[in-house]
Amino acid sequence: MSTFQNSPAGGTIFQPKVWLIDMDDTLYSASARMFHDIHVLMDEYIVKALGVSPEKANQIRKDYWRLYGVTYYGLWLHHGINPHDFLTATHRVDVSSIHTYGLMRQAIGQLKGRKILFTNAPNTFADKVLHRLGLQNCFDAQFRAEDMKLFGDWRPKPSAAMFKSIAVRYKVLPQQCCVIDDNLNNLKVAKAVGMQTLLCKGWHHHGLSVIRQMDYIDGFISHIRDIRKILITPKRNVIKHHRPRFLNPYN
Repeated sequence: MSTFQNSPAGGTIFQPKVWLIDMDDTLYSASARMFHDIHVLMDEYIVKALGVSPEKANQIRKDYWRLYGVTYYGLWLHHGINPHDFLTATHRVDVSSIHTYGLMRQAIGQLKGRKILFTNAPNTFADKVLHRLGLQNCFDAQFRAEDMKLFGDWRPKPSAAMFKSIAVRYKVLPQQCCVIDDNLNNLKVAKAVGMQTLLCKGWHHHGLSVIRQMDYIDGFISHIRDIRKILITPKRNVIKHHRPRFLNPYN
């Protein structure tokens, strides 16, 4: 199980209108044992679906994850496997070992703007995790694996098209969105489409030396509650109203 490590926040985030908030290792500690169990179930599924050896299945899972950010996208794209079936079958795991840290519910609630859960996790798993953490009612909207589709095609993170579609859906500019994630590749793509990026590293321990080299990261925090330390709210231009000057028409 990953251990929370508190570290100084850095960078700058301008108050967005939309927050896109990741789940695993952003809102809670993703148990190493739990994800090991998921990986075992994935390998078993691939063995049966593709008729390959356990060793080959393990390699396929890792290769697609590195290439696409999620294994199920590669299985759908190259083998026609239904992602919903795959994710449902492979995420039937015990979540009792997971935990969050600090007052996460309150920290999310204090964020101004739309708060959207944006995760590649499937519905069944996300429901269990959020219920376990008491976070099921913290968001204005939720996008899970089954929602990551455009025109019938699956577009999970880090799909640039999916990021862009969120800005269009909520009628905001990309720079008025901020993506909070522990995954560097997700943040890199989000930045490429113009969104603000915030690395959460309380459980996914990226070192400062690594972060300083990433020009696509606008800010970094350990916990959602730390956002207030680097958040800037632009001041509105104050228009001064002067008393109108009247000319004497008789002079």
